[in-house]
Amino acid sequence: MSGRGGIEREAKREFERAVLGQVIALAPDDGVVPAERVEQAIGYYRHCEADNPVQQVLGRRLRAAIVALQAQHVLAADAPAGCYVLTPYGRALAATKRQPWWARAASRLRPGT
Repeated sequence: MSGRGGIEREAKREFERAVLGQVIALAPDDGVVPAERVEQAIGYYRHCEADNPVQQVLGRRLRAAIVALQAQHVLAADAPAGCYVLTPYGRALAATKRQPWWARAASRLRPGT
């Protein structure tokens, strides 16, 4: 990737990873977390958006990240209003991320996996 477009795409992917990381960190085993908890964890406050251009930009970025994660089938597109729900794929991804780094590395090295 080169140029401004490549930097912007990488920044979007990094923000998606940050949002997903917060969903995984805050979600219990059922994978359902209130959207407002995730939003506050990344510094977005809905009630401040009208008066604050930074919060407006963050809100747009957050909505784009959620749509992208839904398109990747990590978050459920049909989640109840006000919640983010991990799909089975998202829960498997969360389980992998919760493993220590050495366990993830060892699973990649095992034959047949």
